Amino acid sequence: MIDTLQIKVTETSNPRLASTEFKDIPFGKIFTDHMFMADFEDGEWKNLQILPYGPIPMSPAISALHYGQAIFEGMKAYRLPNGDISVFRANKNFERFNISADRIAMPTIPEEIFMQAISALINIDKGWVPTQENYSLYLRPVMFATDSSLGVRASDTYKFVLLATPTGPYYTKALKVKIETKYTRANEGGVGYAKTAGNYARSLYPFAEAQKRRVRPINLDRFCYAHFGGRIWCC
Repeated sequence: MIDTLQIKVTETSNPRLASTEFKDIPFGKIFTDHMFMADFEDGEWKNLQILPYGPIPMSPAISALHYGQAIFEGMKAYRLPNGDISVFRANKNFERFNISADRIAMPTIPEEIFMQAISALINIDKGWVPTQENYSLYLRPVMFATDSSLGVRASDTYKFVLLATPTGPYYTKALKVKIETKYTRANEGGVGYAKTAGNYARSLYPFAEAQKRRVRPINLDRFCYAHFGGRIWCC
């Protein structure tokens, strides 16, 4: 049984739901009215809160910008025929999130924080979960280092944020595949299995090269990179 956490809730004074057009909504462009946030300080997670979606003040010296300590996950919440809302295998995303955190020398996040963050955000923004077929509410948990000093070491402080964005089908037309023979994202002993931001940065150059050849590449994520050396690009 997961204990109920104390999550401070500050509702937006400027809701955007009523003015949002859900038809043909693009992926990752429109966010719900709120987000969840927590801070890791002094060896513990604190300041758990739901607050209006918006910019986060931060120093330009934070470790995430200079040394790449940033990880994320992605999952979806669906509107069921009876009107209920279901999240697909959040427990697996929680497990992988902490696998990534451990590999990048970041603190793991407790299951109760991860799960109740999802529940609290969906509860306050449930109207944002689409009802159309093949549409969903995409959930993006992200953690990044926030120490505001330079020096190659693991940060002592971190921020965990959960965002939500309604979306339709990711692919709207037939895909093409390019087999990359030079550039890789994963290698033995590396971090290819972790959903760290740097992995995706490594994919952008070969992605651009494929686009020049009129191929629209897309990472097959952990499967391709774990099993095929990080050299398959699909679109």
